Amino acid sequence: MLRKQMRSRRYLFLVLVAFFAVFSVLLYGVAIGGEGTQESTHEGVQEGAHEEDRSGDLRDLLYRFINFALLVIILFVAIKKSGAMGFFSRRVEEIKEKLESLKNEKEESENRYRDIEKKLRDFEEERKDIIEQFKKEGMVEKEKIIAEAKERVQRILEQAELTIQNEMQSARDRLKQEVLDLAAQKAREILSKEITDEDQDNLVNEFIERVDKIH
Repeated sequence: MLRKQMRSRRYLFLVLVAFFAVFSVLLYGVAIGGEGTQESTHEGVQEGAHEEDRSGDLRDLLYRFINFALLVIILFVAIKKSGAMGFFSRRVEEIKEKLESLKNEKEESENRYRDIEKKLRDFEEERKDIIEQFKKEGMVEKEKIIAEAKERVQRILEQAELTIQNEMQSARDRLKQEVLDLAAQKAREILSKEITDEDQDNLVNEFIERVDKIH
């Protein structure tokens, strides 16, 4: 319903404009005709030619001014009656509302953009903190692994040294036992034979020297 009313008002406005245009053309034609009649009447009079031209120019200017005034009045009345003023006012309000809406959307977009920028900066800072934390934890873990490795190496060395000492002690003990066995065997051989006191002293001294060398 509203669209039909607006359409009829537009048609009325166009009709009024067309009527005014035709009316203006007719008025201008009448003015030109009057001017031509006056010029033909005084065609033979050269003394009043310039004066007639000036009066014709003034009449033409007057007709143009009247036409313009009528145009303004008719347009004003037509626009007022057809509701075009309300239409233009509504359009102006709609444009203002649209501009306000666009302004609000722009502000919201800028706010979202700033929020996204802030989140990106926070994420970058958090990423750096995480990487730094990983580096610190990696260094701590590395130092821990190195310390454990050194401790294991130290235990292995100590165990190896203890093993070597035990092996050396065992070898000494075996050597002593072998010497003692050999000495006992020699003693049995000597006892089984007749020996002099000098031979016994020599054997004892030899045994003592061997025992001292072992220790």
